[in-house]
Amino acid sequence: MNKTVKTIVTLMAASLLFAGCDLKKKDEKAQDAKQVTTIEEIQKQKGKPARVVKATKAKLTDVRKFSGTIEGMQQTYAISKMNDPLAAINVKVGSNVTKDQVLAEYVRSADNTQLEQTKEQIALLEKATERMRDLHAKGGITQQDMDSQELQLKIAKMNLETLERANKILAPSSGVVTEMKFQVGQVPGQGTFCTIAKLDQVILKLNITSQDIGLFKKGAAATVTLADGKKVKGKVTTIPLAANPQTRFFPVEVTFDNKNKKLLPGMYITADMDMQQVSGVVVPAEAIVYRNGLNTVWTVDGEGNAKRKIVQVGVQANGDVQIVDGLSDGDVVMVEGQSKMNDGDKVLIVE
Repeated sequence: MNKTVKTIVTLMAASLLFAGCDLKKKDEKAQDAKQVTTIEEIQKQKGKPARVVKATKAKLTDVRKFSGTIEGMQQTYAISKMNDPLAAINVKVGSNVTKDQVLAEYVRSADNTQLEQTKEQIALLEKATERMRDLHAKGGITQQDMDSQELQLKIAKMNLETLERANKILAPSSGVVTEMKFQVGQVPGQGTFCTIAKLDQVILKLNITSQDIGLFKKGAAATVTLADGKKVKGKVTTIPLAANPQTRFFPVEVTFDNKNKKLLPGMYITADMDMQQVSGVVVPAEAIVYRNGLNTVWTVDGEGNAKRKIVQVGVQANGDVQIVDGLSDGDVVMVEGQSKMNDGDKVLIVE
């Protein structure tokens, strides 16, 4: 009998335990359902959360990107004038040169016989001139004869200098060799041998369309960001009054100080150009919602309700956007939480 009672008691205890667990689960489900209802009620009573800012009047600078090629300041070209091979090249890319410095010399071929003849002629004229000076000193010849002889010697030396220069390639100006087209042994012919430029300042050449040329102003600031993150500042120095007849572009020039020689001729770079400056109502870029071909913002009206407004945007710069039409100074604009809003929803403003 005692064994039967114990069994019954055990079964009753187990039943009570299972019943308790079932009640606990039902209670947890009821609490979860109540919590969901509470969140919805909070949104209905206090509003949907959103972060907001006030639209304010401010000035924005229209910054646009334009790309072009760097050229050296006062870029000139050393010209080859002979069809002989090069015997020596005295400079290389990066060399500093001065005006009339000998950059290269040709191999002396049969065409140089005139040079040797002129040297021999000068040697004979120098000896003859020396003898005539002695005669002139003794009164043996007139001053006119003496002057004529010295003139012949002078002309011969000038001819020699011309021939010597023709046998060499000379620097047309001072600067830095930025490009070399030939090597020793090659025949440069008649044309450009190398490029020389002054690199303390460089020019960015931009080809600008008719649509954009009106935005450029002389002296406008420009910035180039280098690979290491450093910035080089420049300004617009030349704005043409007519387009290039072949390309139909306007060749605008931007000058950069380049003492560290970070910008080198031939580089193709992009510059941030400060164009027009505008004033107006400004909001952060994240306030703009583009949908169905329209720019819109969500505002909070005086009663704390959400209102969608269609706006016309203007200049965009540094994360801000100019609102040309659709907003007023002081309007409260949502910058976070707009995606869950409907017109007329109550808004809970959060920090």
